[in-house]
Amino acid sequence: MKKILKNHWGMSLIEIMVSFSILVLVFVSLAQTFPFALTINKTAENSTKAAYLVQAKLEELNSLGYANIPLGTIEAKHRLAANPNNYLYYFQRQTAVEYVDSALATSVSETGLKKVTVTVYYTNALSKTEKIYTTSTLISQW
Repeated sequence: MKKILKNHWGMSLIEIMVSFSILVLVFVSLAQTFPFALTINKTAENSTKAAYLVQAKLEELNSLGYANIPLGTIEAKHRLAANPNNYLYYFQRQTAVEYVDSALATSVSETGLKKVTVTVYYTNALSKTEKIYTTSTLISQW
């Protein structure tokens, strides 16, 4: 019988190439997730900014008091900044006020209750589509 000599001292070239290929594949996969994660982060950031912009307008109007809040479209859809270097440039806002009755249905006459609706428009960083963030609140005369 013939004895087969085995060399257990090192790795073969094929083992090294397979190991290296696996490492490259893992590295490339990880490298591709970072831009995607940054885009998701930017989308969440824009949504949060939109919520703050809506809240700021609602608080501004609420501070005026019921009698000083005009009816109709207070601000038509417009950019919040003219300078493209300002982050507000990418946000647009629209504000409308209307009378509502006790059932929250729109009314044309004075009811002692006004519904303020603020809408902020912005671009979703992930899908590059326009997103809308809307909030309404009631302001009472009493």
